[in-house]
Amino acid sequence: MQAEHEDILHSALLATQAGKSLCLISVMETFGSSPRPVGSLLAVAQSGEFWGSVSGGCIEEELLESLKENWPQSAEVRLYGESEEERARLQLPCGGCMRLYVQPVTESLLGDALQALKQRQTVALLSQLDSGQCEIQDCDIWQEHQWDGERWLNVLGPRWQLYIVGAGPISQYLVQLAELLNIRCVVIDPRPEYAEQWQESWAPIYRQYPDDVLAELGVDSHSFIATVSHDPKIDDLAVMYALRSKAAYIGAMGSVRTSAKRRERLQEHFGFSDRELKKLKAPIGLDIHSKTPAEIAVSILADLIAVKNA
Repeated sequence: MQAEHEDILHSALLATQAGKSLCLISVMETFGSSPRPVGSLLAVAQSGEFWGSVSGGCIEEELLESLKENWPQSAEVRLYGESEEERARLQLPCGGCMRLYVQPVTESLLGDALQALKQRQTVALLSQLDSGQCEIQDCDIWQEHQWDGERWLNVLGPRWQLYIVGAGPISQYLVQLAELLNIRCVVIDPRPEYAEQWQESWAPIYRQYPDDVLAELGVDSHSFIATVSHDPKIDDLAVMYALRSKAAYIGAMGSVRTSAKRRERLQEHFGFSDRELKKLKAPIGLDIHSKTPAEIAVSILADLIAVKNA
């Protein structure tokens, strides 16, 4: 399971509350191939415990040993893979190179950042290299990380969540795959014959109609919505609500012909514009010629990953 910002900050906060000094390390820039993207986090306690990753294991061992021997008292920038010898020793892939920001952090900063993420806010840590000061700023989900040589803006977002409409076989595979990606899932199906047989503990099931559930739980810019019930009376309610929400992804199950009819129906009878309907991915998922429920679930999750990492 992948560690998300919320998980890393939670573990880091517990460490500081136990009286341990802690550093937060983030990927500022990458050159060439890099196993972890810009913004990736690693929290390290002076006791040696750590959470998260900045390289998938390539440089963590050397980095942790370096911190153990010389615990930083102020913010600093480190470059890994700068020379041929270092790239070979660290086994950075494809000759890659990465710049890291290492900063001691306080319990109050971690607590404030974690609280914001739990409230499903997107925030940024704005750090000044010369003074070592760090403050939290509100920002948009699509705001990019920024490094200008003096200031480092690292954008942190809440855990992604997936609303699945329909509790059939495809949904069961979706939940199992989403668990591996640490995506929270909620399943919605008002049909008793489907809801009563739902057994996946990773995802709670709601038996109301999807528009009511989405309004109750809230849809934000870290939300995916996948309608796979095959019942337009149910799927369309979710799609109509989602199209006028901040959802990052809205997908609906159906053939090319069925999807075209859905768009016509939403436009003619419910007043949705061409611009709004462009947000709808229908047929849902990547076109990998999937046939079985498991293959369809893979195609949907692959599409969500593409959006998540855009």
